[in-house]
Amino acid sequence: MNQLANISGFSVSLIILSAILFYYAFYYLINSEFPEKITRVIKNQVKKELILFFLKKSAGFIILGLIPGVIYFTIFNRNFGEFGLSPDYFSNNAGTIFSLVTAIVLILLLNQRKNKQHNSLQINLKEWSIFLFLLNTAGWTIYLSGYEFLFRGILLFECFKSFGFWPAIAINATLYSALHMVYGKDQTFGALIFGIIACYFTLSRGTILIPIIMHVALSVFSDFFSILYNEKLSFIKQIRFNPQKR
Repeated sequence: MNQLANISGFSVSLIILSAILFYYAFYYLINSEFPEKITRVIKNQVKKELILFFLKKSAGFIILGLIPGVIYFTIFNRNFGEFGLSPDYFSNNAGTIFSLVTAIVLILLLNQRKNKQHNSLQINLKEWSIFLFLLNTAGWTIYLSGYEFLFRGILLFECFKSFGFWPAIAINATLYSALHMVYGKDQTFGALIFGIIACYFTLSRGTILIPIIMHVALSVFSDFFSILYNEKLSFIKQIRFNPQKR
């Protein structure tokens, strides 16, 4: 029994440590000079910003989602279906997802109207067409699918198996919040609240579709309201290929 406990304890400890190391690898990669060096030769500003954005988001999907997923299911021989990614989980939780997304949208709207100069965009452009915004949405969806797969998937479910419901939530939300400390106290405390809610619904409903959709909604609507209310940003009818940087 002690030997089994030791094996289980080592496994979950390895998963916790690996999750943090994978995030560090991603964070230091995207904040290094490497992405800028790749896009330096691109002259068109729109193309440069889009390629830089997708380069970073794709790196996030690969480093945080694809690589950990392959290692996890190969070494630990887990069932992919345990994360609740089937259409049935979506339909069964549609009401919950709608309610959570609605709450997120209302909070973001009130916050942006109160602080109109807030700008959450990671694509450094002043003028936005619907097409550009859809590409922005696609980039966030790709990245956050991998991100949530690691944190609210592998990490949360393994902690749940080893420690139980509330300890797993506490561990996950604390680590998630701590990783946001570099972005300031607002994001740190916001990440703590978001992490607790996301973890609770993930475990109670048995699907990571909920946190994925929540997180995508958070990022996309934050960007949308930034463009809508920030005086330095605007939506346009047609794509301009040489918009000024903000």
